[in-house]
Amino acid sequence: MIHHRSRRLARPLLERPAAAVRQALPDLAEQILAQPAWPALASTLNDATAAGHAPAALLAQAARHRELGSATNLAEVLTWRLRRLPDLAVGERSHDRTASRVQPGPATPTPRATRSDSLPRSR
Repeated sequence: MIHHRSRRLARPLLERPAAAVRQALPDLAEQILAQPAWPALASTLNDATAAGHAPAALLAQAARHRELGSATNLAEVLTWRLRRLPDLAVGERSHDRTASRVQPGPATPTPRATRSDSLPRSR
């Protein structure tokens, strides 16, 4: 889905993330920008920016995670790494990350009130 959505990015939506790539990974930037997965990485960086993250810092973090020398498609690897950062909610549209956490409940079930419980009792 990300690849399909990212193919239609307007030029300004490609320029801002390109600047972040050049800032964070100057030695690899032109190679990344020329790869077929570049639009997907750009889309991911735009999503991260919209979520309040600094895209250059995220790229640097993703690059430090593991070496990139053996990667055949740097843009694809970086996209994958960014989408899996624990503190990054990129790509989780309208899904509250906290809703998926298990919330502690009561230790014992609480009895439900029935209609007869709410009626006055006669003696």
